[in-house]
Amino acid sequence: MKTSVSLFLSDILPARRKMFHKIVKNDIFYGLSADEGLRALKKGGLDGVEVCLSQYYETTDADLEELLALLKKHDLPVLSVHQTLRFFSSTRVPEITRLFAIASTLSAKLVVLHMNSAQKQIYDPVYIDALHRLENRYNIKVTFENMEKHIGSLFYEHRWHDVKFSELVYKTDFNITLDTVHLAHSGGDIIEFFKKYKERIINIHLSDYRHHIFNSSIRPMRYKHMPIGEGDLPITAFLKTLREEKYNGLVTMEIHGDIQDICNGAKIINAAKSHGFTLF
Repeated sequence: MKTSVSLFLSDILPARRKMFHKIVKNDIFYGLSADEGLRALKKGGLDGVEVCLSQYYETTDADLEELLALLKKHDLPVLSVHQTLRFFSSTRVPEITRLFAIASTLSAKLVVLHMNSAQKQIYDPVYIDALHRLENRYNIKVTFENMEKHIGSLFYEHRWHDVKFSELVYKTDFNITLDTVHLAHSGGDIIEFFKKYKERIINIHLSDYRHHIFNSSIRPMRYKHMPIGEGDLPITAFLKTLREEKYNGLVTMEIHGDIQDICNGAKIINAAKSHGFTLF
């Protein structure tokens, strides 16, 4: 398995930030230049990165050229490309087509789509066929990410329920990006989920989670996407399971933390690849 980290394109290229990404951003490069941050990530044991495209800003070819040059300088390939974050609108086929073109330019082998952003299209044979044709054209795989349960998704269980989400992914013949925090917050078991659906899981958004009464209300992000080892999830047992099951996909840290948190996480993941270990 390969160790990766999710980065906003606007974190790597901060000059591209619009108002949204001045608010919604990672702290990974806080106080560091992009060069300093990427150098630290490579030294910390990262195999590559997942690039999350910016919202409210159209990614240009010039952006991709600058991004590739910077990542090549530090020997950090793009392993996956994540769609722009959407909260209410759906992601249409033309946008996904552009996403595939971007992923191809960056030499990524998979794209990450949010199940909630597909909305009703996920049941439309025309939409499903369009995505499969893009997979075949670019030789890039579609992975749908399981989302978390919240008051607005109670009637859309296929977005977050472990069985209903996975059955839909199997039925439409796509792959899974397993988000450990989303699954735990929705009441799932990350180890049992992996064992049951491992044939379709090719990317794992790994971070820690702490159960708390305010997780879905007053402080919805405080105890989610925590650095590895700071929450309640059985990360040691989970990574041991990945090794025992010979998982060969991506483990992508999606963490609200700094460089040190990412490097500590990479150390734990890389240790799990070859031998026994404990978090503490």
